[in-house]
Amino acid sequence: MYVQKSGKTWSDIKRLAQDRERWKVFVRGLYPDPGNDLQHVEKCIEDGALSKLLQLPSTLDDFSEASLIRSMGFFLKASEKQIVLATKDLSNDAIQKNLSWTKNKSSSPFSNRRCYAINIMLKQRFSPQFLQEAARSLPFDCVLSLIKYLHTVLLWLPAVPNKNESAPSLEHIIDWLNALLDSHVQQLKLAEDATEVVQTLYEQVTLMTKWQLETKALLGALAELNRQVEEQQRNTKMGNYCIEVISF
Repeated sequence: MYVQKSGKTWSDIKRLAQDRERWKVFVRGLYPDPGNDLQHVEKCIEDGALSKLLQLPSTLDDFSEASLIRSMGFFLKASEKQIVLATKDLSNDAIQKNLSWTKNKSSSPFSNRRCYAINIMLKQRFSPQFLQEAARSLPFDCVLSLIKYLHTVLLWLPAVPNKNESAPSLEHIIDWLNALLDSHVQQLKLAEDATEVVQTLYEQVTLMTKWQLETKALLGALAELNRQVEEQQRNTKMGNYCIEVISF
């Protein structure tokens, strides 16, 4: 079977694009913007089918970065009534259970249900390159709100995340922050209301980087101590053996 636009067989194409990112870029080049998933998003918003909107990423075979950004923008700006409607299938206890990593932590800029909806979007798979491109369409007030929230999640994030919770991974958080900063760098430099947001985030990331460097040094000392302990245990076990001669 041949692809008319490329003049190559699918086997040839796959061999030329083994890694997922290159394959994704190539296919999107052939079929630039089918927009089916984005149409689903817009339809859900137009019809008020917000519970369905929240479930779209898991029900559609492909949920593009454009759809991800559009959904994120909606949940950031939606009224609390709309957020409750979107999460109506979940009880308050179920929401709280999914946000158990926030217990005894500083208050969130959003309600628990809004946090849950936003986290669902944050956890979706995406290409950092395409996310950055799509993020340009996100309104600047949403950008600031999301950066603030991601900063809060950095403070909350447990050292060992529970897979059953809705918390995004550290990798996802960093990729989202990079996409937001890169796609709105000019506005972030010029807007007065962005100065404090960027500064506090910078201070937090600096502190985390310092902590990682210090723990890395500690890891080296612990690894050496652990090696010596294991060696001592081996020597002790060998010393416990003895030979007895039994005479009949």
